[in-house]
Amino acid sequence: MASTLTEKMYYKIGEVAEVAGVKTSVLRFWESEFSFLKPAKSGSGQRLYSKNEVDLVLQVKHLLYEEKFTIEGVKKRITTKGKLIKTDDDLDSLTATEYSNILKTVRSELKILRDLL
Repeated sequence: MASTLTEKMYYKIGEVAEVAGVKTSVLRFWESEFSFLKPAKSGSGQRLYSKNEVDLVLQVKHLLYEEKFTIEGVKKRITTKGKLIKTDDDLDSLTATEYSNILKTVRSELKILRDLL
């Protein structure tokens, strides 16, 4: 991490890029790929990231660069509400709907594997 953020309500894209150690173009690309990354925009169109969104950017970077996830893998690992699904221990804290969605995904992937055999 290049630097740390001071405590404030919103952070500009340049600040977030510096802290995450990526270019602003990478952040804009991630916004187009991940539905959970939708920073607010000021009247002049400047992207304004909340602290929660900065944390999500750091999680995405970690998953992509350190754990070598694909874009699709990150989409499956982080819910549309921006919650990271880490391990089996975290499954206990999921809502019934989130748990059901995970099971549906597993079922469809198993059907694909079965059809390949």
